[in-house]
Amino acid sequence: MRLVKNPQLQFGETDISEIRFDPKSRDDVPQLLKGLQYIYITPEVREQVFT
Repeated sequence: MRLVKNPQLQFGETDISEIRFDPKSRDDVPQLLKGLQYIYITPEVREQVFT
């Protein structure tokens, strides 16, 4: 069972949409994280993924 993170931030948390990744990085992880960030901040896509 998947638990969807509550969009309401707690004190001291950083919004996922505000995280910036190094575009010059040659590693695959930042690209993967950008994709996950897109899924999380796009409500239509997020709803489809979590259903």
